[in-house]
Amino acid sequence: MAGDASKSVSGEVPDSEWSLGRLVVAGDPMSPRAARVELPEENPDPTVLPTITLLERAVSRGIDPEELPLPPGQLLAGQYLLIRPLGYGGMGKVYLALDTKVDDREVAIKILRPEQAAGAAGALVRERRALVDLSHDDIIRVFNYGHHPDVGDFLVLQYVDGLTLEEVRARARLNPHEFGGARFHEFVLAYGVRILSALGHLHADLPGKVYGDLKPDNVMHDGTATKIIDVGSVRATGLPGLTTVGFQAPTVGPNGESTGQDDLFSLGETLRRLSGLGASPEDLARLAGPGAADGPAAAATEGTTTPAPRGLGLVSLARVLHRATRSERNERFADAREMAEQLRGVFRELRSLRTGIETFEPSPLFLRSAYALDGALGSAPPLAHWAAPGAPSPYAPPSPDEVAYRLPVPRPDRHDSHHAELSRLADAAPEALLQHTGDWRDSTEVHLLRCRLRLRTGDGPDAAERELWAAEESVGPEHAPYDWRLDWHRGLLALARDQVAVARRHFDRVYAAIPGEYAPKLALGYCAERLGRWHEALTFYEAVRLRNPSLGSAAFGAARSRLALGGERSREQAVRELDAVPQHSRHRTAARTAAVRIGIEQVRTAERSGELPERLREVLRRLALLFHAHGLTGEEARTRLTLEVWEAVQGALARGALDATELAALAADADSRLGLPPDEPGLRRDLSRLYLTLAHQAARSAAPEDAAVAEILLDRAYEVRPLAFRHHRDSPWLGKRLADWLRAAASAPSHRPPPASDGPLPP
Repeated sequence: MAGDASKSVSGEVPDSEWSLGRLVVAGDPMSPRAARVELPEENPDPTVLPTITLLERAVSRGIDPEELPLPPGQLLAGQYLLIRPLGYGGMGKVYLALDTKVDDREVAIKILRPEQAAGAAGALVRERRALVDLSHDDIIRVFNYGHHPDVGDFLVLQYVDGLTLEEVRARARLNPHEFGGARFHEFVLAYGVRILSALGHLHADLPGKVYGDLKPDNVMHDGTATKIIDVGSVRATGLPGLTTVGFQAPTVGPNGESTGQDDLFSLGETLRRLSGLGASPEDLARLAGPGAADGPAAAATEGTTTPAPRGLGLVSLARVLHRATRSERNERFADAREMAEQLRGVFRELRSLRTGIETFEPSPLFLRSAYALDGALGSAPPLAHWAAPGAPSPYAPPSPDEVAYRLPVPRPDRHDSHHAELSRLADAAPEALLQHTGDWRDSTEVHLLRCRLRLRTGDGPDAAERELWAAEESVGPEHAPYDWRLDWHRGLLALARDQVAVARRHFDRVYAAIPGEYAPKLALGYCAERLGRWHEALTFYEAVRLRNPSLGSAAFGAARSRLALGGERSREQAVRELDAVPQHSRHRTAARTAAVRIGIEQVRTAERSGELPERLREVLRRLALLFHAHGLTGEEARTRLTLEVWEAVQGALARGALDATELAALAADADSRLGLPPDEPGLRRDLSRLYLTLAHQAARSAAPEDAAVAEILLDRAYEVRPLAFRHHRDSPWLGKRLADWLRAAASAPSHRPPPASDGPLPP
């Protein structure tokens, strides 16, 4: 089926009885046509659609001789048997026909209206010539061209009999469950990706061509396929042609003169109409504006075709449509490929938020960062942890200057003169990379690289900013305001200067430009966290974490946000976020470490209850897995974590939250390789041994502040050890000699082995 139902710039209004925008059954133009909708299995492919099957096809209703331009039985051009009218196309009426020379296949015949034949015959010939090379799965095929004395010129088109997107929208609004409720918005994006493939074929494979009149009535869903069904509006860029009020871009000329970016605008409006997102362009702008992640505007979501998707996906969908429909061409997507990349990214986000299932695809714009942004929660506590008695686990996020060089890095522009060399660079020492690139010819990407490198050296933000100015000059004043790479690096500079609110504004502009990318959402989650906007931070982190659980930075951010928000289940939820980091992730060990430390803090603050032994049992189970299955192999880190757990157990005993019987049961149930003592004296002896081991670590440390920690640890070793003969710290038999050695080792310019001892060191 091919046709046109809406008012065009020519002012012509087609006969509504046959217009494809109507839902025609048994003469009632507003009744939905009978069809069956079958949902596909869950699939990460952003082009998969439901199967829509009409229960009554036009060909099944027989011949309608009263509405045909030829007498019954007469063949058009000796080949085509006309059956019934289908509708109006861009330049003429469309009929269903059978091709008697090709197995009676169904075709659509497009015939010029008699009153237009004289003036538009040349246009039809031009259309045929323009459409000869059209060969795309999502564009209706042109089979043939002919002339019949009684009707004039005609085109023979592929026949498609399904629902137009306008009919799909109406059906989904009436029966949202048929399309999976909120899942319908993913199908909206699938329509967009498919249509962009067709537009990309027109714009790139047939250079200089535009579609010009994209709208819901001109796209049909038949089975699992989509087709742009009226190719009469295809023309060369800049030539007059059909457009439709409400879907045409404000930059279209008075007679329909269009560019490829105007096609993208029409697609954006088509998808907005299909989703029902934003009752008006103003509502859409509010939903796509800064701060929407913390509570989308209700007015913009009430009219959604089906229930609105959860989480950040609604805002990302609004933003991708908002960018496509900006009034200035420079603010829109540059081409169909760029827009398709962002639609695919938003699709992955929507699907993951709905299902909780990873929907991973490598980012086309960012390299994955090797850093976890864990704020030290994902590592064993440092020695300084024991300098302040009772210090809580470090739940604070990493510092802004640290995040400034640990966020993901944009991929080098493939058009940059140094693209090949930049793509091969490793994340080596910044000073070495600056030296290596020192004699390279300047380019935008080289300046951006140097900007990031100088943030990591002692040069500081001012030197980095000079490189960014050079990059901006290289981009040029015409394009710099629309280049998201510059805003990304401005955000990094603001973080390096501890200007988090300023950084948030820059990263928000990046999010507006590339709504399908995860990196700006990760940066915005961090900024929201630092600004105390915990719900907003969690919204951003969850959108990134669920889409790709391997990104440990999002898991750590989500865990910290859960803990900051508080609540009875906050720790349980935080641990669940960390457990979701999969085995194959480089951040797996850090995430499992953080889960243990959160469990330790929960035990430290728990009062006497029946749940405490079970919580301790869970901590011990996780600790054993961390040591023997999840990759924590460093002896120093193992000692520190073991000491944290033993301290938590001893603290529970001291405050009466745990008794001797429960401790013995815990020791019996725990992994024997951990060596948890079954009684309090044994626990104290083990604690003393661990404190002394850490005192040795502190004495060997190059950090000056660790010398004082060694003293503190030594004091704790003697305080916790059970009473025995001659173990006082000032005893000349052991304590004084060990203390003197630790002091000497801590202050010595180079590390030497301890002096020989006549007696054994303490256990």
